[in-house]
Amino acid sequence: MAAPLLLLAPLRGVTQLEFRTCLARHFPGFDLAYSPFIPTMAGPRFKMSALRDVIPEPNAAAIPVVPQAIGKSPADFATLVSALKDLGYNRCDLNAGCPWPMIVKRGRGSGLLKSPDHLFAMLDAACAVMPDGISLKARLGVEDATLLPALMERLNQYPLSTLTIHARTARQMYEGKPDLEKFGLCLANAKMPVIYNGDINTPEDAAAIVARFPDVSGLMIGRGAVRDPTLAMRIKGKFAGDRRAALADFVRDYSEVCRARLCGPGHFLGRMKEFWSYFKDSFENGEKLWRQIRISRTYSEYDAVLSGL
Repeated sequence: MAAPLLLLAPLRGVTQLEFRTCLARHFPGFDLAYSPFIPTMAGPRFKMSALRDVIPEPNAAAIPVVPQAIGKSPADFATLVSALKDLGYNRCDLNAGCPWPMIVKRGRGSGLLKSPDHLFAMLDAACAVMPDGISLKARLGVEDATLLPALMERLNQYPLSTLTIHARTARQMYEGKPDLEKFGLCLANAKMPVIYNGDINTPEDAAAIVARFPDVSGLMIGRGAVRDPTLAMRIKGKFAGDRRAALADFVRDYSEVCRARLCGPGHFLGRMKEFWSYFKDSFENGEKLWRQIRISRTYSEYDAVLSGL
């Protein structure tokens, strides 16, 4: 059996173009990345400024990316897919997995699972524009893990390129254990390729999922990859050398790329603080560095902390 693909999960505020570019340069272990979600917009045309993160030319040096959309209007989703098609994309992922309460309450993200007819109308509209290019990322449910398993028969009627399943409910957010039994039920009933997502933090975690579910087509990793950017390479057995030094080089490069591309210290520090909230776990003194970064207000204050690496 071929090794499953490794996919970088979309983490809003972290896995944008700058992160994907530096990850490809330092630790080229991921086969594909999903972009942080792009909200749909009302109207017959889509603003190109909202697609800045997935413009093809700057992404040429980054991990190959699949744009991900979030919304609840079929017409607006079709408009976004058309705009992506015009940019040269032949793939688009629909977010039916975001667990944040305000998103779910508005019927977007995981909230789509509570309105199946609405979800399928979204898929109908998108598949009409990009046949065979639409994928879906979903949770097992909202309050409990029954919604997605119950939808599998209807989902099988669509030409989905992949179905990514985060094996938790929206109510769980990122807490508690993934429900591997319900994930296995979905996998067994799926006619499309299925990707597993949830709590892959070590090569051993990845190996355990593949051993239990040999038919899985890919592993999607988010928080684990930001905590340890070497993870995908280590899963593939391709990382060698001084891990701490390699991570220090990575974060210095990533900081410089963000400083050059982002507008002003406020934007830059906001991105760095979000990133370090995960990345701190890579270093023995990471918690101390993180506390100092949280109170940084200027480039120089951040640089002084970074020198502690």
